[in-house]
Amino acid sequence: MKLHIGLIAFCAVLYVGASDGGPSEGEATANSSVIGMLELLVGKLEAMEHKLQKMESKLDEHVDNVHNISQHQRVDGSSCTNVPSKESGIYLIRVKRNSEPFEVYCEQETFGGGWIVFQFRYDGSLDFYRGWNEFRDGFGDLNKEFWLGLEKVHQITSGRKHELVVELKDFNGTYKYALFNAFEIGSESKQYNLKDIGAYNGTACDEMSYLKGKKFSTKDRDNAVNSMGHCAQRHEGAWWHNWYCTAANLNGRYMNAVNRKSMHWYDFNESAQGLSYSRMMIREKE
Repeated sequence: MKLHIGLIAFCAVLYVGASDGGPSEGEATANSSVIGMLELLVGKLEAMEHKLQKMESKLDEHVDNVHNISQHQRVDGSSCTNVPSKESGIYLIRVKRNSEPFEVYCEQETFGGGWIVFQFRYDGSLDFYRGWNEFRDGFGDLNKEFWLGLEKVHQITSGRKHELVVELKDFNGTYKYALFNAFEIGSESKQYNLKDIGAYNGTACDEMSYLKGKKFSTKDRDNAVNSMGHCAQRHEGAWWHNWYCTAANLNGRYMNAVNRKSMHWYDFNESAQGLSYSRMMIREKE
């Protein structure tokens, strides 16, 4: 919308009209004053136009985001077990009737499907050495590597029984898993503590049960009581650390090396050898 073009033309007309018939000195002064005022008005209108263009751009971006969200199928309730198809992908869930829906990735094939993925790493493209707010809110891309967010996981697991499965691979392609028949984390006021972790089954060994009740720690918030230093910094991995830190460091550095800072699950191969793949998923139990 080019408002100033019409206004400039109007100014030109005024100028021509004012010049027609040879203006007197007083008229020339008045015309000059009017033209000056109109030029000032043109400048203000151009500034308004620039602001309107920026607003229009932001509105277009918002519409695109709404369109992208609307393309994802809504799920009845807060569980991927309610997905009507067997197709894995991004879906919208709603934890409570009066709460805002949010996107999750539903895994519909592994272990019978119905899983909400809340941590996924497979190529090291995303830096997981982050602070409290990012682990609370989530980061990454649901179609790539990501962390869903502690607050969302808390909302999903509170008040409903869930189970947890952890899938792992090393750089040789060896696959193992750990399945726990209960999983819940507390609220932020409880520092997203590991409120419940159930009985273990699987091939990767149990590196979670002894962490029950432990609070979550990040590089900028150490919640490990009487620990061996700042565990999240020492291991460069946010986790439910205890007094001697952890034997599982799935948010650690992505590296093919034996290193306490690596993304490892100690009993996978009885060392801190970094893993190539980690996926953590929760599923509502009937």
